[in-house]
Amino acid sequence: MASTRPSATDRSGTQEGGRWAGQAPRRARSEATRERILAAAIELFGERGFAATGIEALCQRADVARTAIYWHFGSKEGLVAPAMERVASEWIEEIEKAVYLEGNPGARLDRFIASLRDLVVQRLNLVRLMLAVAIERSDQDPTKREALRAIFERAHAAIVRGIDDTLGTPSTESALAARTALAFVSHAVAHQLFDPRSGEVARVFTELRAALVLMIGPRAQSRAAAARAIGTTEA
Repeated sequence: MASTRPSATDRSGTQEGGRWAGQAPRRARSEATRERILAAAIELFGERGFAATGIEALCQRADVARTAIYWHFGSKEGLVAPAMERVASEWIEEIEKAVYLEGNPGARLDRFIASLRDLVVQRLNLVRLMLAVAIERSDQDPTKREALRAIFERAHAAIVRGIDDTLGTPSTESALAARTALAFVSHAVAHQLFDPRSGEVARVFTELRAALVLMIGPRAQSRAAAARAIGTTEA
């Protein structure tokens, strides 16, 4: 009678398959734990600042053991860079969504202003995180200072690309408009932190729109006129 025991190859394949099958759920749980820790860090660093956020507070907010933080990030300090990168990516993604959606220049400008206002009013904790890092860590750690500089350069570049895409041609005015927008955002953040009940934040963004219209309005009008001319010619 032939033996029904699996061969060495069969046993190996079975064990290998079982091992890989077991690893997938573990990887998923590990990634979910890492995401909870990172989300907790973003919230707490924004609410309290880096120095005032303890490991225990992070553990409670993320519902993890202390060892999980050390396993995934090494230390509380190890959370700063990935938290900043996550915040920056979300912020810049929002800017790009606003300025690259189809529409006329006026509609794009309104969406862009609205996205910046939403960042300040609805998602202030994201801004607070970057401020906390700038105030508490950049003087002590040059790498954090460099990371902050890179974040603002990325935001500036995203705005410039959006303006140039909207108006059809690159211009040095786009860089000035981008710097102006970021400066107005800083001004709005200060007002939102000091007195969120006042109407000053709304006025800041109204003034930002007026300033950007002065800077890029002539280019927008030229593109609109060119589009009308093309339409007339085709008709």
